[in-house]
Amino acid sequence: MPNSLPYDPTDDEDAENYIREALNPSHRGRWEALLADDRISQTYRVLKIIEARTSHTATCHRDQIKLAEKQHDAGLMTAVEHASQYREFIAWRERASLFNIVLHQYLALASDRLRQVHRDSVVESLQRSLLALAFAVDDHRQAHAGEESLADTALWARLQLLPWPNSANASYRLADAVAAERGRRGAARHIKKGLIEFQGTPVSGETVDVADLLLEITDHAQPTCDRTRLVELWHQRAPDLLHSPAAKVAATKHNGRYVTHRLRTSLLYLELQGLITRTTHENKPEITVLNRAALISLRRQWDKKHFPLGDADF
Repeated sequence: MPNSLPYDPTDDEDAENYIREALNPSHRGRWEALLADDRISQTYRVLKIIEARTSHTATCHRDQIKLAEKQHDAGLMTAVEHASQYREFIAWRERASLFNIVLHQYLALASDRLRQVHRDSVVESLQRSLLALAFAVDDHRQAHAGEESLADTALWARLQLLPWPNSANASYRLADAVAAERGRRGAARHIKKGLIEFQGTPVSGETVDVADLLLEITDHAQPTCDRTRLVELWHQRAPDLLHSPAAKVAATKHNGRYVTHRLRTSLLYLELQGLITRTTHENKPEITVLNRAALISLRRQWDKKHFPLGDADF
C-alpha cells in the first residue's frame, strides 16, 4: 500500500501545512497515519514547531495590545481606536485558546506515542544484544566441541537453561532463539514454499533478501543508495541464482543477466508498495527508502512465520 502521507519524511514545511489542517475537525482522520511508527518522530517535531510559532504569535499579540494601551494613555490613540484593537485582541485570544487546547491534546498524544516507540526500540535493542551474546557462545561451543573445559560446559549449559525474555512460551530457551537466528541469517529465497502475504500481496523470499540488503546499506540519516552499488552487492550475495534452471533458460533466450532481472523484479514490487523509489541524481541511478519501518515489518513477518523467536518479533 502506498504511503498515505503526501510529503517526504524530511519535508517539515509541507508536513506543517498538512498537520495544521489535521487539527481541524474535518481532517481528524489523518492522525492514524501521522502517529504511525515511521512518521511519529516527524509529527512530534512539527507539532513542537507549531507550538513554538503559536507561542511567538501570542507574544506578539500581547506586545501589540500593551503598546496600544500605552499609546492610548499617552494620548496618541483615540478611545475608539483602542477599543477596536482590544476587541480584535479578545477575539484572537478566544480563537487561540481553542486552538491551543486541540494542539496540546495532539501534542500529548504524539509525545506518548513517541515514548512508546522509543521504549519498544530499547527493549528490542536489549533483546538483540542478548541474542548476539548467546550466538557468540554457541559459535564458541561449535568451534571447541570435544575439547571444552568445565567452564565451557557450564557456559554452554546456560543456553539450554536460560529462558528467552518476553516469550509467552515458558519452555522457550536461549538455545531455541539461537537456532531460529541461525535459520534467519540464511538467504530467505532458499526456503521452499516460503511465500508470505504482505499488505495484501504475496511476497517471495527473494524480495525479502532484497529488502534486507536495502536495510543494510541505508539508514534513517542516509536513506539513498547508489543503484549500481546495490546491483554489485546483489550479485555477490546471490551467486546461486546464476546456476538456477531459470537462469539457464534466460541465457538461452538472451534475456540479459538473470540475477539482475530478479533484483529488478523485487525492486519493482517494493516500489509499487510505496516502500522505495527509483530516481536519478547527476546521471547516477539511485534507490531511496521511503518507508523503512515497512521494510522492517516485511522482514519481521517473514521471520515470524519461518523463524519465530517465541513471541518476540525481530
